[in-house]
Amino acid sequence: MATQFRIATALCLTMASVAALPALAQSYPNKPVKIIVPHPSGGGPVDLPARGLAEYMTHSMGQSFIVENRDGADGYIGAEALAKSNADGYTLGVTSASVITMNELTRVSLPYNPSRDFAPVAYIGAIESLLLVNSGVPAKTLRELLDLARAKPGTVTWGTLGTTSNGPLLIGIFKKNYGVQFYMIPYKSNIQAVQGTVAGDVNVVAYAAGGAMPFIKAGKLRPLAYTSAKRMAEFPEVPTFDEQGIKLGFKTWIGMFAPAKVPGDIVKRINAETVKLLSDNAFVQKFLVSQGVEASDISRSSPEEFAQFIKSDRLAYEEAVKAAGIEKRP
Repeated sequence: MATQFRIATALCLTMASVAALPALAQSYPNKPVKIIVPHPSGGGPVDLPARGLAEYMTHSMGQSFIVENRDGADGYIGAEALAKSNADGYTLGVTSASVITMNELTRVSLPYNPSRDFAPVAYIGAIESLLLVNSGVPAKTLRELLDLARAKPGTVTWGTLGTTSNGPLLIGIFKKNYGVQFYMIPYKSNIQAVQGTVAGDVNVVAYAAGGAMPFIKAGKLRPLAYTSAKRMAEFPEVPTFDEQGIKLGFKTWIGMFAPAKVPGDIVKRINAETVKLLSDNAFVQKFLVSQGVEASDISRSSPEEFAQFIKSDRLAYEEAVKAAGIEKRP
């Protein structure tokens, strides 16, 4: 009889906890929510979309969503903080493929495990980039740049953000598939690499299209190729990589994550709010397009579909890292 009572009690408790899940989502959030961004503040293709989401969700969900930038160490300082946060939905993160995928492929060890420690919430968009050269570089097209580098191996310099940006991947693709060797100059940040190219300290850089526009319009940098499948509206004369016969495969994307084990109903609630915003053209134009971030059908996907995308996208990154000959570092 006592055993039956314990079983009945356990069943009641289980049913009560299951019944409480939808109620949890309905009451969420009942206090401010922090969004960790493991990237620099002051705008940019990750920071500004995160701030846009925080601003809109503050109004739509009735609680403050506050962005907290934790930049440094290729993003893993902020990523570690997110991984170690309480799994209650009150700490989220917005970050990029470099932190979720590239770090794991290019470092011997990390203080977090992307597949174990994070719950994918929503895909935001792809950061489309422009391949740029200093205005003094004689190449007017990508082919001319490749010919220039081929004629003088290792002398045409390329500014990159270490090994976690798309610069080293592009350098590897050009070396493997076209026999062209650029000389990589690592910087501590992407903007420093751009500034180095503007100053003429390096010849080439790949940078987020939105951030590159002021330098192009000022005549400081010349765009040669665009990573998107279609040409950029602001610079319709610049062909895509694909149009020039160069298949990239990988995409530099950004997304929203939560610590693993956050209740699934909360993840779905945040996903639904994010998808709603990413379907709003005014939001997309102000916070994404302005930074060269391109939303797509994936931006309206479920958390499960986003998780599946990350797995398939990782394979493309693995191939690109192998082609670039990037070795893991501490």
